Amino acid sequence: MSFVKQLEMRLRPRAPRFLRALYRAGRGMAPMAMSPDVPQALLDGCVLVSTRYDMLDRLPKGGRVAELGTYKGDFARHIMARNAPAELHLIDIDYSAFNAEGLAAATRHHGLTTEKIAAFADAYFDWIYIDGDHAYEGAIADARASASKVKPGGYLVFNDFAHVDPAMGRYGVHRAVVEFALERQWPFAFFCFNGAALYDVALRRPPESLAAD
Repeated sequence: MSFVKQLEMRLRPRAPRFLRALYRAGRGMAPMAMSPDVPQALLDGCVLVSTRYDMLDRLPKGGRVAELGTYKGDFARHIMARNAPAELHLIDIDYSAFNAEGLAAATRHHGLTTEKIAAFADAYFDWIYIDGDHAYEGAIADARASASKVKPGGYLVFNDFAHVDPAMGRYGVHRAVVEFALERQWPFAFFCFNGAALYDVALRRPPESLAAD
């Protein structure tokens, strides 16, 4: 991640609300880069589930989990309730809106997601949920930083697999996920339906990954 992008990530939570709204409006007018096609081989076996909450029942339970970008902790509470991890690590640059109710057992890490996840041992996590910076550069940086931290056979899960959020402007998550899947040859494991077309998807690290992490 570039120095400019890191600086933006550190300053954005401190910006007044109206400036953040202007930033989102400007992002919505930016040109949108399309994602490349995904070969069928990376889609065979992908399971369609009703919601991201239903996916939690299908991901490995009782394991080690990280959430990159937790905001108020709302989804983290669902992870605790439905997935029952032995360890839940929350990573965020700003905890000012965080609600710790139901998350006393979770460990919080304050700082840039790419830096904090890199500090863990390789193959430490059963799955990682990526819900941090939704711009392309931030999303693919989180994916690449997290790849080696997931066990072979484990999962990287991405929130808001989309090009556009009606309320938040352009996203780069769709392109970042597809490009990451192609460069690492990680297949799609779960696709979670969402009425606003803000889907969640999970990629599975191959048991014997040939791609460099």
